[in-house]
Amino acid sequence: MTSPSSTQPAKRIVILGGGIAGISTAYYLSHSPSLPSGSSITIIEGTDIAAAASGKSGGFLAKDWHGAATASLSAMSYELHAELAGKYGGKEKWGYRVVDTLSITTDATRKTKKQPPLPWLPHDVHSSRSLGSTKTNAQVHPGQLTKFLADQVLFKPNTSLLIGRASSLSTSASSPPTHTIRVDTKGREEEVEADVVVIAAGPWTGGLAKDLLGEKVGLRLGVEGHRAHSVVIRTKEELSAHCLFTSMTMKDGSMGEPEVYARPDGTAYICGAGDNEPLPRTAAEVSPSSDAISKLHTQSRALSPLFDPANGAEIIAEQACFLPLATRGRPLVGKVPGIEGVYVGSGLSCWGITQGPGVGKCLAELILEGKVKSADISKLAP
Repeated sequence: MTSPSSTQPAKRIVILGGGIAGISTAYYLSHSPSLPSGSSITIIEGTDIAAAASGKSGGFLAKDWHGAATASLSAMSYELHAELAGKYGGKEKWGYRVVDTLSITTDATRKTKKQPPLPWLPHDVHSSRSLGSTKTNAQVHPGQLTKFLADQVLFKPNTSLLIGRASSLSTSASSPPTHTIRVDTKGREEEVEADVVVIAAGPWTGGLAKDLLGEKVGLRLGVEGHRAHSVVIRTKEELSAHCLFTSMTMKDGSMGEPEVYARPDGTAYICGAGDNEPLPRTAAEVSPSSDAISKLHTQSRALSPLFDPANGAEIIAEQACFLPLATRGRPLVGKVPGIEGVYVGSGLSCWGITQGPGVGKCLAELILEGKVKSADISKLAP
């Protein structure tokens, strides 16, 4: 029997963005039996794979913490994370594991006789409650996962990575149309032709859409960036498999809400301290605020003495990334109206790692089969 993929014309697919959404789309396209023989996949990325939030976010996964518009996508994608980890050894390769999640309130200005819920927390935890268990919460190291999936794509024939920024897009009058993308690769221009274009450029999606598709479409695909800061600290003692959402009152009365994700590699990822710094042109130009980083260190050391270098802790990273926020308040996943062969997967906010594989699978189904079967993304249409 002849397979459908051998009878369909080959597709030239270009994906703009090397983060979790773009790489997951490339992965599920390249591994689909519906991909026509001879098809090519080109990933165009301005800096490097996982250079932005997909490499510097916390990697917390939640199955059922989502609103109606993204509930189906998130639950499906959460299961994909478990499936990928089981298939490729994610526990060893990108730190996949299920976790328990707590909400805790600390107050250094008031004494309490309560015992802390975890041995590595201080004695000023005034309250704690469970937010999720190992049945619905997990974690990954997002950069390691994204780079691993990229490797599963780029070893295949007719796949490539082009480092550069797409500067313009022109569309032929033929049916179906051919899209020609001009790419600036460090001062040298290249042209890439495509039958299918996927815009998955995280917080740069809105600006890129304006450049490539015009002001009107760009506004419709509005995605902006919000800078968030994080530190990664290696502790001398091992931490339990917990993620913490905190509300802290410091000794001087100041407040903080850092999130803490203990990782199986012996480090803790601690994030918070967002601001409205303008989005730079590329991920390579993102840098953290020294004040925000200092605040995170102060909060982390107040939260647990294990995070203090005086007690043997090692600071591994001090960093920032921009979360992609869709201006309409929910992600953009699907066909771009009025332009044949152009799709978008972006605006996933803080849930990019949870939802990334699901976005990739849904877009692969839509591109190759004409409809999405794995999740209900009807409320996410651009």
